[in-house]
Amino acid sequence: MRQPFTILLILIAVNFTFAQQDTPKNLGQNINSSYQETKPVISPDGNTLFFARQNYPENYAGSNDPQDIYVSEKRNGNWSSAQNIGEPLNDKYPNGVSSVTPDGNTMLIINGYNEYGDVLDGASISHRKGGRWQYPQMINIQEFYNLNEYIDYYLANNERTLLLAIETEESFGDQDLYVSFRIDERNWSKPVNLGRQINSSSPEFSPFLAADNKTLFFASYGHNGYGDADIFYSKRLDDSWQNWSKPENLGTDVNTKEFEAYYTIDASGEDAYFVTTKGSVANSKDIYQMTLPYKFRPDPVLLLNGEVVDLANGKKLEAEIEFVNTNNYNKNEDVISNTENGFSHILEQGALYQYLPVKRDYVGILQYQDLTKLSEYLEKEQKLGMLPIAVGSEIPVHHITFVNNADIFRSDAYYELDRFASILQSNPQMQIEIIGHTAQLPLEAENDRLSYNRAKAVAEYFEKKNVHPDRLRINGAGEKVSFSSNTDIALKNGIALEDRITIKIISMNWEKPKPKDTDEDGIIDLEDDCPTLAGVAENNGCPEITEETKEVLKEALEGIEFELASDVIREQSLPILDKVVTVMEENPDYNLKISGHTDNQGDDDANLLLSHKRAQATKKYLLDQGIAILRLDAVGYGEMQPVESNDTAEGRAKNRRVEFEIVFD
Repeated sequence: MRQPFTILLILIAVNFTFAQQDTPKNLGQNINSSYQETKPVISPDGNTLFFARQNYPENYAGSNDPQDIYVSEKRNGNWSSAQNIGEPLNDKYPNGVSSVTPDGNTMLIINGYNEYGDVLDGASISHRKGGRWQYPQMINIQEFYNLNEYIDYYLANNERTLLLAIETEESFGDQDLYVSFRIDERNWSKPVNLGRQINSSSPEFSPFLAADNKTLFFASYGHNGYGDADIFYSKRLDDSWQNWSKPENLGTDVNTKEFEAYYTIDASGEDAYFVTTKGSVANSKDIYQMTLPYKFRPDPVLLLNGEVVDLANGKKLEAEIEFVNTNNYNKNEDVISNTENGFSHILEQGALYQYLPVKRDYVGILQYQDLTKLSEYLEKEQKLGMLPIAVGSEIPVHHITFVNNADIFRSDAYYELDRFASILQSNPQMQIEIIGHTAQLPLEAENDRLSYNRAKAVAEYFEKKNVHPDRLRINGAGEKVSFSSNTDIALKNGIALEDRITIKIISMNWEKPKPKDTDEDGIIDLEDDCPTLAGVAENNGCPEITEETKEVLKEALEGIEFELASDVIREQSLPILDKVVTVMEENPDYNLKISGHTDNQGDDDANLLLSHKRAQATKKYLLDQGIAILRLDAVGYGEMQPVESNDTAEGRAKNRRVEFEIVFD
């Protein structure tokens, strides 16, 4: 017997490790009543049970209220009397919990809640803050529709996979199981049918994917059963979500001729909870608890519980925790650790994970968990440390790794190198001391030298990432400072606790040195052609050359003439040179380069010699007028630097010239 579209719940995947089969037992009057109890959801720690109760007098709108959410707490091994969870989750509409995340702070519930207090077909997310559940927000599933009057959802433990029991035009008959993947917090991809191995021409519903993200349990009327709906088991064989092992009936230890479906398992795998009509009054549903046979166990996982603490003062922090599978560097869903109950997260077998807390103005300590050989379910408690980005913080970094007895980075060092380079880039006023530590070598002096060289290698890497070298100090402590911490440190295999880099924050007020501007003209020396003379940007930092001076130099270029094939300056050119003398006298910062040039007529060597003599003759005239020799330079280029073609008389005339260039030392 299935539930109508409006009252079906979503189940969450959590890992379980079942002991040998025992007899299912009714949870008793604190949970079950003469009314319908359906679709339980157990919290990951096994101490809180959510379920739905239909048409109960204590529902939000009384016995006419189709369904409300109830909750019970396990105390000293016994379940407390179930209580109505209240607003805003319960209202006059059918309400029910579909899943609870491992940390117990996020809930997927039936119905699409909107801002007007109405509900739509669909599902919504509610977060618990300050001990109270917030108003639910509806999720969106792309191209979603359902041709059936019934529906089930199931949110997997990884919070990225959503299973649905719906009927579409692609279904093989009645309800089929589909999968949808998370796009972002509110949006999910178009559902895809799981294929013929899972789905039959009869209804498949009540999907449950274990924490290993592979083991599927579901209810079916179509596969070989014992009467009414039975629970079946199948394993996902690849990442296509189309290849599954042949479904197996869980057998007579679980299934009967009555209705069995909808179950949930805590993270330890000790207890499973499900709904059955067996032994009930008037075919009503009750919630039972049992263990399942070993053959149906999922692959083992690690349940990681803990909290994030400030290592400077020991206080709990609210922070995100980033988990990354290093097999493929796929990032898991970020987990929130709060100050009330910390965090809980499940890691699948077969991978090496790295993880660290992330919070504004803090630096988290990187951790690793190697689950490549995990063979049984484990739980671990761990404090994750953070240090404030503040003067005095000393951050131990164990995973900037080096080749043995060398200062060469291993390939796995770059995650941490890049992380701290990014921190430095994001905090441009931070100045740090990089301290190397090692005890690898037999002699203290050798360890001192190796640790210093490793710290230097880290600094050089940061410099390549555009961190100013003045922000980085280097120190090698060798084996002098032993490592200690008031939180857990989970290292990669083969990494010694004493081998590490310490990042010590020594200032948060570092300022980039102002570029030198010797002449104080506003143009830094590196970009100033005249760093000791105040100038203007238009002349690359050199003093401005006036238009009058430019006119004099132009007149000299065009008007200085020599006797034919001689270095004797003609008399009519001397007044022009006198103007050049005046410019030099009025501008003592000016130096003058005089260059002689010829056309290409005649012998090359003779032309070069003539150009040199003419330049020297011009220089001598200026010297005779009192211009200091150190301010004058003269050189001849012959025919090597023509300004026009030598093929015409006009061009050759322009190439026969003496040029004057103002220069500055």
